[in-house]
Amino acid sequence: MDGVALRAVLAGARFSDVRVVDSIDSTNRALLAWAIAGRDDAGTTVSDGAVLIARSQTAGRGRLGRTWIAPADSALLMTVLVEPTAMPIERWPMLSFAMGMAVVDHATSLGVDASLKWPNDVVVADATAPFGYRKLAGILSESHVGERQRFVVVGIGVNLVRPAELDPALGPDAVPTWLDDHARLASLETFTAEVLSAFDRAVAMLTDDPTAFVDRYRSVCSTLGRLVEADLGGRLVVGTAPDVDASGHLIIEVPSATGIERHVLSAGDVVHLRPAG
Repeated sequence: MDGVALRAVLAGARFSDVRVVDSIDSTNRALLAWAIAGRDDAGTTVSDGAVLIARSQTAGRGRLGRTWIAPADSALLMTVLVEPTAMPIERWPMLSFAMGMAVVDHATSLGVDASLKWPNDVVVADATAPFGYRKLAGILSESHVGERQRFVVVGIGVNLVRPAELDPALGPDAVPTWLDDHARLASLETFTAEVLSAFDRAVAMLTDDPTAFVDRYRSVCSTLGRLVEADLGGRLVVGTAPDVDASGHLIIEVPSATGIERHVLSAGDVVHLRPAG
């Protein structure tokens, strides 16, 4: 990743304050700490629009405390800082949707059959995979609300280049994919700039027209209409996911002896199931 070239492409854009490091424990942890301090380790001011990219991470984090493992230069490991001053706090969780939509938009423009698995995993359709899809990217957002500070960091890991050897820590049940399995990348800088530009547009839509934003999310969410299994705090349920509500919460309908049980998930693990037969 050439930070100078990327900053030149993004000059004048909201997310143009780019920092690139060779290795770090977690881009989310670092940018969150810098934002709280108001400056990075070099003493440079950190504010809305700051972007931290690492060639590799030693302790990357995903949702539900999972790790994100990626050899050097095989993935886009990036966190952005958003100070959503014009956005009600209840919309902040959907900033992770915005990042997922940005990746889907650009991957689709490259001819990749990408979509979002609720809430914000980017997946690629693959009939040979156990659940019919393989994971391309994961997203984790974290917010901070203090007396004088209110911001969100949105981190993403996008599998770009398939490693020569897969890390055994992925486990036998992992079903990832890499972008170069499906499309030719012009350059890492171009891909990153396109994703940041699309994220900027999605954040603007979420700020100005949340109804249109949720409608757009629905259009790229492959979970909707599917038979799914959801973990409701240790209780597994199987049902159909017909929609998300205005806050992006997933609605699951489960047949019961007395009719239909309706569950609304604000967070959690969801697996797409293949219909019987």
